[in-house]
Amino acid sequence: MITIPAERSALHPLFDWGTDGLVIWIEELDGFGSLMAYIDEALAQVAFAIELQTGWDHRTDGHTYHPLYGYRLLLRDATGLWYAIRLDEAGKFAEFVPLEELDYSTAYEKAIWIP
Repeated sequence: MITIPAERSALHPLFDWGTDGLVIWIEELDGFGSLMAYIDEALAQVAFAIELQTGWDHRTDGHTYHPLYGYRLLLRDATGLWYAIRLDEAGKFAEFVPLEELDYSTAYEKAIWIP
């Protein structure tokens, strides 16, 4: 599993994230539940970091997908509960799906099967 810190803005202290190539997990680091309120900014930071690693920009190349396309996304809030994150076709946040799990492995398996 790769862990890449988000370093672009003031959101950095709020979350950490990583990926295994199939699932991206985002973990809230503060105790205030604020990451869910700033999910669009957090997803933009993760997408930007993926672009930096891959070396391409989806905004200028019309033949590429959004950097988050194809990944399943999990968010762990400050209470330890996991949520799946649904995105629309443009890679923008659509909704949280509560998984009601504290265990990463179980949440991971559930997120794989969420359409």
